[in-house]
Amino acid sequence: MPDCPDCGAPITFAFMDTAGVGAWKRGEGHNATPDTTHYACFSCLQAWKQRLDGPLTHDTIGDLAFFTCRRHDCGAPLTLTHESPVPTAIELECPHGHRYAVRSGDGGGLILAERM
Repeated sequence: MPDCPDCGAPITFAFMDTAGVGAWKRGEGHNATPDTTHYACFSCLQAWKQRLDGPLTHDTIGDLAFFTCRRHDCGAPLTLTHESPVPTAIELECPHGHRYAVRSGDGGGLILAERM
């Protein structure tokens, strides 16, 4: 895994997706093959993406998926409430008390699950 461009900590694989819209704009047709890797840095709460073997760039989709409250009436930034070297033991919370845990998702990636 690469290191975070902001803080230098190791980043964690989050999920894969396709750059379908970008491929369409470049005239390559619709891309259905996953070609963009998304990462999360739980040390500095930043998300990063890498298309194919290109450079790491800031990932707005990843920020929304991992570091923003998922409740439609909230959307506040999340802060780390439980650190762990194991990503699936990490917990986050927004200022309004909405709590989340990082869990394993499909395909070996990660998801953010609401905790009660």
